[in-house]
Order: sequence, then C-alpha cells, then structure tokens
Amino acid sequence: MNLVRSMLSKKKLLQTFWPEAVNWTIYILNRSPTLAVKNITPEEAWSGIKPSVEHFRVFGCLAHVHVPDVKRTKLENKSIACVLLGISEESKAYRLYNPITKKIITSRDVVFEENKSWNWDKEHLVTVLEWGDSDEETIVSEDGNNIAKEDGDIAEHAEIAPTDTVNEGRIVTDGIVEEVAPPETMNERRLQRQPVAPPEKVNERRLRRQPVWMNNYDAGEGLSEEENEANMALFTSDDPFYFEEAVKSSKWREAMDSEIKAIEKNKTWVLTDLPAGAKKIGVKWVYKTKLNEHGDIDKYKARLVAKGYVQQHGIDYIEVFAPVARLDIVRLIVAFAATKGWIIYQLDVKSAFLHGELSEEVYVEQPRGYELYDHPHKVYKLKKALYGLKQAPRAWFSRIKAHFLTEGFEKCHNEHTLFTKTSKEGKILIVSLYVDDLIFTGNDEAMFNEFKSSMVREFDMTDLGKMRYFLGIEILQMADGTYISQRKYSLDVLKRFGMEESNSVKNPIVPGGKVFKDQEGVKVDTTFFKQVVGSLMYLTATRPDLMFVVSLISRYAAQPTELHLQVAK
Repeated sequence: MNLVRSMLSKKKLLQTFWPEAVNWTIYILNRSPTLAVKNITPEEAWSGIKPSVEHFRVFGCLAHVHVPDVKRTKLENKSIACVLLGISEESKAYRLYNPITKKIITSRDVVFEENKSWNWDKEHLVTVLEWGDSDEETIVSEDGNNIAKEDGDIAEHAEIAPTDTVNEGRIVTDGIVEEVAPPETMNERRLQRQPVAPPEKVNERRLRRQPVWMNNYDAGEGLSEEENEANMALFTSDDPFYFEEAVKSSKWREAMDSEIKAIEKNKTWVLTDLPAGAKKIGVKWVYKTKLNEHGDIDKYKARLVAKGYVQQHGIDYIEVFAPVARLDIVRLIVAFAATKGWIIYQLDVKSAFLHGELSEEVYVEQPRGYELYDHPHKVYKLKKALYGLKQAPRAWFSRIKAHFLTEGFEKCHNEHTLFTKTSKEGKILIVSLYVDDLIFTGNDEAMFNEFKSSMVREFDMTDLGKMRYFLGIEILQMADGTYISQRKYSLDVLKRFGMEESNSVKNPIVPGGKVFKDQEGVKVDTTFFKQVVGSLMYLTATRPDLMFVVSLISRYAAQPTELHLQVAK
C-alpha cells in the first residue's frame, strides 16, 4: 500500500483511483525481482516467458491519445489528453481515463509526458448533443472556448496500427475504446423519438410500377404458402438459462444425459488429479430447443460448454484461427449446382468440437449434476476439444481436413473450406464446410453414398437431406430452378427496428435523392445506425439490388444524422 499511496500522491490523483493503482502495483511487482523466486520474476516463473518492461510508463502521467481521422475534422485536434491508469487486461493496450468525459479509454496509439500530470483543480464543462451520441460531444472550458484550441496538436505519429472491433456495451474504433449505453436503451430512445403516423394512414398503399431491372429477379410469388412455410426456420426463446431450472424438467435431464454419454463415447476426457501448478477451467450447461425446417420441435439439446474466457494465450492455447465458408462461396455453389441441374445435400455433425484433438494440457471441473462423490477433488483432463475452448474450432477443422485429405479430396487453394474430389470417370464431388454444417453436390450418386458412409464411420452425423436452410438463407430446390431467399430474416429485421407495419416500395432508394454528409443535421445514435446497416448488409446475400444503397449509407456510419437514418429505413 505504500506504493499505492506514493503513486497517488506524486501525480495528485483522486483517492477514487486507488483500485487502478493497486492493479498497476501488482502488475509491476509480478515483473520485478523478488526473494520468493531466485533469478527470475514471478511472471516468468508462472508463464515460463521472460516479461518485457519496455511498455512501462509512470502511473498517472499525462497521456495523449490519437484521435482517428474518421472521428474528427481537418481542423480539430489529433489527440485528446488523458491520465494513464495502467494496462488493459483484455488486450496489449493502455488503460486511460478522460477527465473531461469521465470515460475509460483503451488505446495503443498514445504519446506520454511522464513528467507532467493532469490539473485536477481546473473545472471543465461538457455539453452533450441532444440525442446522447457518445461519439459527438463538445468540450468547453470555463470561458466557453474549446479546450482543444488551448491544448494544440500533440501526437501525429503512431507506432502501432490499431484495429476496429465491437464489444458489448462498448465501441472500439481504430484502437480507441469508449463505453456507451446498452443498445437496448438506445433502440428504445430512438423508437420513442420516431414520429408515428396516424392509425388510419398506416395501411394506405400506393400502386407502384415495378422497375425494369427487377424483371431479372424472381420474387417467389408463384410459390405456394406451404413451400414458403417449409423453408422458414422458427425459433423459441423460453429455453432454461440455469442448471437449477433445467434439472426440474425430465426432457432437459435426458438431454444432459445424452450429452454426457456422447462425451464418454467419444473418449473426450479422463478423470485425474489436478497437477501442482496447473489450473482447472469451469464448465456450464447451455440449453437450446432445436427445430426442424417445418418449425416443429426436433429435439432438446443440452451442451456442456467450457468457460474458455479464462484461458491465457501462450499458456492454455497457442493458435485459435479456424476458417469458415464465406457467404459468396455458398452462393457460388448454389448457382453452379442450379446451372448444372445438380441437387445440393446437407449434413450435420453431432458434437463436432468433441472430435478435435488437443495438443495442450487442459483440465476442466466436473460438470453440475454429474459430480463423482467418491472423487470430489478430481478433475477431467481433456484429450479432445470441448465447446467453449479457445482452440476448439481450430482442433475440429484440423481433424476434418485430415479426414477429407485421407479420403482423396483436394483443398481449394483460394478457399480453405472448399474440397473437391474427382473420380477416374471424371465425376466430381464438391463439399463446403461451415463449422459443423456441410453441404455437398456433384454429378455422381455413387460418390454421394460413399461420402456419406465415410463420414458416418468417422463421425456421428445427421443426414438433413436436401439443402433447405443454411446460414439464415432459405433454399428451395425445384425442377424449374433453385430459389433462395431470406424471408424469415427480413421479417425479423423489420420487427427488430419496429417497421412491421411500414409500406413496401419498389425502389431501395428514392430516385433522384441526394445523400451527403449533412454536417448540420440532427445527430442520431451511432450504435443504432450501425445495427441497421449491418442487418441490411447480411440481407444483400440474396438481394444484390440493395448493395448500392447499403454501401452508400455505410459511408456515414461514423457520424450519422436523421437524413442517413431515413435513407436506411
């Protein structure tokens, strides 16, 4: 605690930052020489890797975080002043505090002034826009001028190029992480501000002539209602969340028994004592009601999932990357099969990840409801992967890829999940893999049967017959052609954004309408707008006519206004 008091006193930090100071102190002590272990640091004794101290900076010093180009104009400052609070636990980045906005920022693009500290005696005011947009706020000082004008340009160079990610409750843009309000709250606020048309005008429709370019598309109006319903996937949301709730139902107890039997049949683990220095990983039950293509209940599935979020890179796993089939490849296979008149079939691998071989030593605790009372302190050592482990997808893909190569398949050099097999007679079999779902097509029925038999011998498979529903795309294979749509997904998107009763239009954008940056327009919630654009992007898989307008509105995702939201709707 002496170190904590010294750091807070040196930089005149508020006492409310004492947890950050404690974390930073522990981080330093773990990487410093100690009498407990000789000639090495505690971190090196634990991980076996000599730690680096090149990234160490003075706690509480003044730090200037680079602002990406997309979040500022040409005349605005390229950095914002913050206070260093340590290292992020989730990434190799610095954890900083913005005293103006009172937000935590995580960034690697930082320039430090270790001999300076923040002036906590100066008061700052923050004027936030009416719509509560976290990306748009005006910072003013006591005299009403922009603080950015007083600080001046500071950091123009960056040593590491950050990446863009999106996390729950936060927006990570170009290496800068800012906490935002939950999406549900923003959606409700957006819907509350949206004007509502009078009830008598909601169902009014105007007869519109179909554009000429739409003649090349089949809207599926000629298909019967039964054919549409047969290709729609319905979902339920009343599945139990906790083990105590599920164990009361016989159907979920049978599902858990089936999962344990599958694990034991596959020889996924062995019971053993936890070695000294090793740590065990927790497991939890996840419950899901599986439906068939008609929307009827197919089975109740209970999945034992490892808490892989506690694993550490370099200790519990090394590589995690595993390729999956791209959506354009799936479209290409469907189009190619339709051109040749081939039928596409679908297979599902039961408990796919349980087949992946592990190269690391991983120990998990005994699952709830199946503890061995004779050996309460023992753990399971995993011989094969378990759902939830960081390396599980890679282990599974390596296993099935090896099986395909053994069976005479050739992997495509440009698409790692696409495999082809050619017989001596020139017949061909095409297989595409997306995690545990396989689709295959070709021009030889004998090769189909041989492929199914080999997969059943090696894995526990479910033959789903003709391809009907894959990655949210509904496929209807008929004698006169193959029809693809996302009807169920489209209805879900409309319901999600409160547009079920909206009138339909023939054009995705108003003809002759202009879309521009609209800097003077009313700002809207950035997260909500990005959700709309992202939902529309996935819809372009079966609606390429929407590609232009979706690409157009995505340009303004950084600072959207009501104009852009209206175009998106």
